[in-house]
Amino acid sequence: MGREIINFNKEIIFGELGSVLGAPLFAFIFSRFVENPDFISGSAVAGGIIGMAIFWIYTRIMDKGEGYSLKKLADDIKYFTPAAFIIALLFYYPTVFFVSKSFLTNNHRVLYSVIVAQVAAFLFFLTGMNIYRYFLYKVIGKKL
Repeated sequence: MGREIINFNKEIIFGELGSVLGAPLFAFIFSRFVENPDFISGSAVAGGIIGMAIFWIYTRIMDKGEGYSLKKLADDIKYFTPAAFIIALLFYYPTVFFVSKSFLTNNHRVLYSVIVAQVAAFLFFLTGMNIYRYFLYKVIGKKL
């Protein structure tokens, strides 16, 4: 199970890399048009979702190799996505939103605010997903 844990965490880390690129990019772009911290923080969340999804799917496919099928990817997504969505909804995105908003309302720069918020949020997400992965394997024997 050691190699699978490494790949699982690597995929999440690369997904987060996509989020780290997408969230500040969206926030920076939208900050050029509006000054509302709520809207800028919301755009950071949207950019994070888009970037994460693209990078995670790409890494998942590359990790599994040529024999990996759409059916297997769909099965992995079936188990990964609900847990990722719930953990992200409860911990990740509120952390990104509220921490970045707090920094923005205290006159910190946009990119700094979003990146600090994402680091904190990612630690919650990574921990939650690894706990979920452990229980998924112990309860139904499914390896992600």
